[in-house]
Amino acid sequence: MDRLDLAYVIGVVLGREDIDGIRVAYTTYMSTLGKWVKDPDNVVQYLVDIGKAKVIKSGQGRSVILTDREMMSRVNSILTPREDVDPLTLVIEGIRKLANPLSGYADIGDVIKYIEGRLNVPTKEAEEFLVKVIKFHRGRFVFAHGGSRRLKIGSSYYGLVKVVGDAEVLSS
Repeated sequence: MDRLDLAYVIGVVLGREDIDGIRVAYTTYMSTLGKWVKDPDNVVQYLVDIGKAKVIKSGQGRSVILTDREMMSRVNSILTPREDVDPLTLVIEGIRKLANPLSGYADIGDVIKYIEGRLNVPTKEAEEFLVKVIKFHRGRFVFAHGGSRRLKIGSSYYGLVKVVGDAEVLSS
């Protein structure tokens, strides 16, 4: 972890959500950052120079506002513990939420994005996760051609997936 990541971790922990980003009281932020960084003023000035922070007047003092949303979400994902999730339940839940109400089919690309968001994993890992669950519980799903993204399942490529009506009660 470099000093910029550390500056964002401290900001997210100490600060509060604001319209512009995460707002932290300047003196509190500097004293806390100073425990791990030799020159916290330099770090904050560097953040301001590269456009990842602002220092503004706030009441009687000043505040630091961390503005990089991508870094904030990365820090939040580090700080938020992962929940234990049953793989089959996660996939079924994703398919059902994303399914077309008329056909019952969900786009596999959308299901991969759903898994990505729930597990905070890269696309490739989410895709591998989905394929493993589908292969292990093959009788619980029905496939169709189409969709925005195709996965090889068996000998064909499919882009749509549907949960069999009573998938939760079928025995493994």
